[in-house]
Amino acid sequence: MKKLLLTAITALFIFFTASAQTGKGHKYLGGSFTFSYDEDGTVQNVNFDSGTTQYFNKNIIRFNISPEFGFFLGDKWSIGVQPGYSRVSGTEISNFYSDTDPTKNYSYTSKYHTDVIGLALNIRYYCMLTDKFGIYPQAGISSSHIANNFTDGHFAAFAGPNVVFFPTPRVGLNMGFGNISYQYNYLSHGSFVNASLNDNFVFGINYYWGK
Repeated sequence: MKKLLLTAITALFIFFTASAQTGKGHKYLGGSFTFSYDEDGTVQNVNFDSGTTQYFNKNIIRFNISPEFGFFLGDKWSIGVQPGYSRVSGTEISNFYSDTDPTKNYSYTSKYHTDVIGLALNIRYYCMLTDKFGIYPQAGISSSHIANNFTDGHFAAFAGPNVVFFPTPRVGLNMGFGNISYQYNYLSHGSFVNASLNDNFVFGINYYWGK
């Protein structure tokens, strides 16, 4: 009994104190999943010469799933591939109120959804400060497209800081905060640059394994 107890304690000690599974030959699997529902949505009033139209956008559902697979090129460098799928759906209601003729009032309701598919490639540089905690800058490129209109979408290049904590050797909890990004719209050919360090918080979990 004492031998079994000692073996269990030793195994737990190794499990919780062993180094994180990073370095050449290791791999990781993870990703992110988000879901939100907004019942109230938004309301907008637009005034015309003949009357006013109220536009309602309600029962909005946002869903996104982005699995990720990566592998280490060396002791600190890793490269990752992240496909993605998202959908936004809701109900649009237009109510028109005539200023002169109430018989011209009308109400129109329609349901909509937009599906987006994408692919991202990123590279990380891990700097482990302890066996369990480290930081990694991450940079990459991505392309996303409207599923039923592939010419409509965005190209993006991005970079930002991240921190990672390993509660166990194989499980890493990471958080990104802020980034700098460039986006190009395939349809309008417009582009813009965004830089921020106090928003765009992203949380994720990865499973690491390897030799």
